[in-house]
Amino acid sequence: MQKGLSIALVCLSCMVFGQDRHSGWTDKNNGQNYAAYMLQMTYNERGYMSAFVNVKQSGEEDIFVVNPGPVFHFKDVKIVGLPENLTGQVMSHAPKTGEVYSAARVNDWLAREEKRLATAGMGQKVARQETRLDRESSSVTVTISFN
Repeated sequence: MQKGLSIALVCLSCMVFGQDRHSGWTDKNNGQNYAAYMLQMTYNERGYMSAFVNVKQSGEEDIFVVNPGPVFHFKDVKIVGLPENLTGQVMSHAPKTGEVYSAARVNDWLAREEKRLATAGMGQKVARQETRLDRESSSVTVTISFN
């Protein structure tokens, strides 16, 4: 019984101490942190993959300080799992090297290509999408695997 109680106390203390280490997102600042998160996602969607938003208080007002970081560009887009003739067709509409990175651009392109392949009678579906950020060169490599 005592062993069970001491294990429970250790677990409880870990949970309490662990809460202090989280991002500080609480019920009281939920709106602030959600707004900061949405602002960061907006920057990410425009290629600023290292963007960071900090919320500061100035009296009764919230001030959102954005550190956008560098703009990321496509370095490479790779296709795996398609025959060579289909790879060329799919890649003809792919994001090009040097374009500003956008996850929405990749997702829209893949949705169109899946639809186009299905219309042509080829049931190729995207099995996996892998995105690798290179923070030193501010570039992104995207690998698309079809099944």
